[in-house]
Amino acid sequence: MQKVESLVDRARHLSLHSTPETPLDTFNSTVDNHLQKIYESLSTQKIAKSDFFNHIQRDESPSEGQLDPLSSLDAFRAYMKDPASRALSEPKEMDLSAPISDYYVSSSHNTYLTGNQLYSDAAASAYTSVLLHGCRSVEIDVWDGESEDEDSNGETDNSESSDNEEKKSTLKSRLKATIKSKIGSEEKAAKELLHRKSSKPADVSASGEQTVVPVPVEPRVLHGHTLTKGTSFREICYAIRDAAFVNSDLPVIISFEVHACLEQQQMMVDIVNEAWKGLLVEIPPDVEPAKLPTLAELKRKILIKTKSTPLRQADLKAELEETSEPSDETSDQSVDAQQKSEKPVKPSKTLEALVKLAVYTRAYHFSRFDQPEAKVPHVFSLSEKAAREAHTNYRDALFEHNRCSLMRIYPYALRVTSSNLDPAFHWRRGAQLVALNWQSLDKGMMLNYGMFAGTQGWALKPSGYRSSEGPTDSIRRTTLELKIEVFAGQDLALPLNHSEKGFCPYVVCQLHVEEPEGPAAADRDDASDDTDKSSYRRHTKTASGRNPDFEAQSLVFPTVVGIVEELSFVRFKIKDDEFVRDSLAAWTCIRLDQLREGYRFIHLQDSIGGKAGGVLLVRITKNIS
Repeated sequence: MQKVESLVDRARHLSLHSTPETPLDTFNSTVDNHLQKIYESLSTQKIAKSDFFNHIQRDESPSEGQLDPLSSLDAFRAYMKDPASRALSEPKEMDLSAPISDYYVSSSHNTYLTGNQLYSDAAASAYTSVLLHGCRSVEIDVWDGESEDEDSNGETDNSESSDNEEKKSTLKSRLKATIKSKIGSEEKAAKELLHRKSSKPADVSASGEQTVVPVPVEPRVLHGHTLTKGTSFREICYAIRDAAFVNSDLPVIISFEVHACLEQQQMMVDIVNEAWKGLLVEIPPDVEPAKLPTLAELKRKILIKTKSTPLRQADLKAELEETSEPSDETSDQSVDAQQKSEKPVKPSKTLEALVKLAVYTRAYHFSRFDQPEAKVPHVFSLSEKAAREAHTNYRDALFEHNRCSLMRIYPYALRVTSSNLDPAFHWRRGAQLVALNWQSLDKGMMLNYGMFAGTQGWALKPSGYRSSEGPTDSIRRTTLELKIEVFAGQDLALPLNHSEKGFCPYVVCQLHVEEPEGPAAADRDDASDDTDKSSYRRHTKTASGRNPDFEAQSLVFPTVVGIVEELSFVRFKIKDDEFVRDSLAAWTCIRLDQLREGYRFIHLQDSIGGKAGGVLLVRITKNIS
């Protein structure tokens, strides 16, 4: 337990785990000079305390005993040092009474990988890291284990190993040298904590000699058909058990991708029942299985998602009326819209005992939105490409499905560098589980941070997106006018492996909103679209040093019509003005409904996700109508 606490303490220094920011103790001379000018300007206008809070800061009315920030310069400094001056609003208590389909879930794709998709290692510590950082849905790719004999088969295997090393070297030379694991640094410590490999003691024969009992070969976890190095399925299960509910009691969804034989699947079932005893979801006898439970009902529970059998029409009524045992059979082909649902299905490749573990989150192959499985609790998994096609061709059906049922979106297979899709596009279509490659800190992960800041990994959908609402509840769309004045920075982080000498920072501010759609927009994934071409991107002039003066430069954005505040984001980045390619120094992302107005400090993360990214002094003017 002491090692668990050590990992938790380490995680608290990382940005993707939501903990309160440390108040500012002092201001540098540049920031303090701007604070003095702001105070003098407000004092000259003789603004009352209530007007300062209500009309400038747009905060709740101050309490009677609250100090007036404009009573003196020191009082104003004290106010600006307080966490109340942060640009990110304080998290509100979330309603947990809605069905789980009414929430977005912070989700990971290929969680076990510590780097790129081709040759990085798999590690149990990756699960520890993402769970401590707020992730509530992880993925496990399970394959048949290998015995020690298979690992040491003489010259043939040595030759194959040599070939693999040669292939790995070739792949490495083709990929960027900057692809590195941000999770692997914790692997050694986590392995000491999470190692639970089973072994049996040697038996003693009648003659007194010890006979070694062979250890059963257990399933392993890796990215199949690549050069990734695998790890123990058992070790991962215990890693999840030990980290799942350290920082949150909200449920965790485990997505199994099973490639193991039936014998190894039975071993999976045994390990899961052992490692997650008392945490697995069981259907109470008084609960109708055709309905999804509320989030509150699943506290400290693990839900398993695994592939199940396509339902035949004859079985559907029984499935809706009572808890039926899933048949040990599945279809290897998609169901055409015109074919009959009574068509015989092929024998299943998934063990029945494993399918039984999937309660509320059985995964079925998606063919159409009115297929029989859509009428019972289920999860449809679509690639980012398939999801965009569904939006183009069946927009209303896709949205209505996601109001009431779960959908998981995963990245395109050719994202070998572990880059990410644009999660906001799929959140706006109502998809709950948009799985990202947490190995890469790119735009997709920054938006994920903005979505789930202060939520413990589950975020309630906006009005109009929930199954718990009536048909008259519509999506609230508004018009946005946004202006951000950038005064100065304090203790800005440097880009990775850079020195302060020659550091020339500038601020990039990008607004992420739903744009008018057309044929081109439907196919566009702008997860790495950080070019100057974006009409919603603004930046300051270049300054110098870690405590730069940006001289109150104004960043004014065009008026945007028809946005949903809860699904729109403002992303801030500090870039270093360099000769070839400008490096990222610090960043943060704030959901629009959580962006406070007035004079604020924006707390930044460094380029690898640490909290020591520094702060920006800004004034935010946000008009919503």
